[in-house]
Amino acid sequence: MELINSTYLTDKVVEDDNFCYRQPIEKDVKYRIRSCVSVLYDWFYKLLFFLFAKKAESRKYEISICAIFKNEAPFLKEWLEFHLMLGIDHFYLYNNNSEDDYLDVLKPYIDCGKVTLTEWPENPGQISSYKHFYNTYRKETRWVSFLDLDEFICPKLVTSLKVWIQKYANYPVVLIYWKMFGTSGKMHHDYNKTVTEQYTVSWPKLYNVGKLFYNTQYEISGFPLGMMHDLSVKFLGLHIPPINIFGKFVKYGIHRANGNDFDIQVNHYWSKAYDAYEAKHSRGDAAFGVSPRNYDYFISHEVRNTSSDYTIMRFAVQLNRQLHR
Repeated sequence: MELINSTYLTDKVVEDDNFCYRQPIEKDVKYRIRSCVSVLYDWFYKLLFFLFAKKAESRKYEISICAIFKNEAPFLKEWLEFHLMLGIDHFYLYNNNSEDDYLDVLKPYIDCGKVTLTEWPENPGQISSYKHFYNTYRKETRWVSFLDLDEFICPKLVTSLKVWIQKYANYPVVLIYWKMFGTSGKMHHDYNKTVTEQYTVSWPKLYNVGKLFYNTQYEISGFPLGMMHDLSVKFLGLHIPPINIFGKFVKYGIHRANGNDFDIQVNHYWSKAYDAYEAKHSRGDAAFGVSPRNYDYFISHEVRNTSSDYTIMRFAVQLNRQLHR
């Protein structure tokens, strides 16, 4: 259970100029030494990929998403259309024992070749589904993100993810940080409106957790729980961590930034309205089986919503035209 505690404000860090943190951080001597060493690693990794980065191989798709879902039919179309609009070529979707009309929603996308659907009954099935993608479909796409249905990749400047990702072409993993969106004070979700237009109240800063784009030309080091947030690859005998959207390799869990100027985020609609939050976590969790997210967890996250973010609204008209064509 995560709690907001006033003592964090005196001797520990819960946020700084750029990030809100999952847990308080003690910026002690050990932390400062690691911060300095992480700068040296950053220079080393950049030199390594400047000299030895793998050349791009031909793939069926340039950029794809892999996701596991359960009873997400009301949200599937918006999520698919939004990411198609940004240039995602293909979706590898794993159905985890859904009981709603997900197939009716997905059939047009399957028929036109945009979705590959796999029935995946394992519980919990998240990490095993990612392993299946890795072993079965990895070489079909150059880039893939292991995304959830409540996450929307939101570029701030460009409108194409293919354009945005080119500056990371030589790197194996790119970390995009979450922007956390809560209920916006809603007890009941309106299924006649999009998720992205209903929820605009957010945390004031980026979370030090996010999601990744993985370059499939590199070999993943392993599949631990949480690998979709912190993925490393094996290259030249080394385990290489992600580079973040500020152009800094994330070593020792230390997230460095160049001020608060960033060009992309993952809008994480982790709760939606309160009734949607309760319904989602009552049906289980893809990573843990039984969801560990109780009311205290909800409140500890909800009370951090002290700001608003309308960045994604620049896509709203185009998205609604796609949904109602």
